[in-house]
Amino acid sequence: MRNGVCLAALLVCLESAPQSAGATPAFDCRAEAATLNREESELPRLEVTSPVDRPPYCITLETIMAFAGRVKAHVAHCPNSDYASAIADWDRTRTDYSKLFSQYKCKRTL
Repeated sequence: MRNGVCLAALLVCLESAPQSAGATPAFDCRAEAATLNREESELPRLEVTSPVDRPPYCITLETIMAFAGRVKAHVAHCPNSDYASAIADWDRTRTDYSKLFSQYKCKRTL
C-alpha cells in the first residue's frame, strides 16, 4: 500500500510539472506595461528633494533606480513594448543615479 501511495504522489507531481524543463510562465507584456506606466506616474521626483535631506534624497534615488531596473527587465521580456524606445534613457538614469547614490553614501533600503 505504501508503494501505491508513493506512486500516486509521484504521478500527481509529474502531471502538475511544466511540460519542458525550460518552460516559463506566460508573461503578460500589456499588463506589465500598464503597471509600469501607472507606477512611473507615481515615481518621486528627484528635483523636489535635496542631497541635504539625505534620507528622502537617497530613497528617491533608490526608488527610481529600482524602477529603471524593472523597465530593463520588462523590455528584455517584451522587446516590442512602448518602453523599448526609452530603455537607453532609463539605463542612463539608473547609472547616473547609482553614482549619486554612492557619492552621497546612501544605504539600500529596498
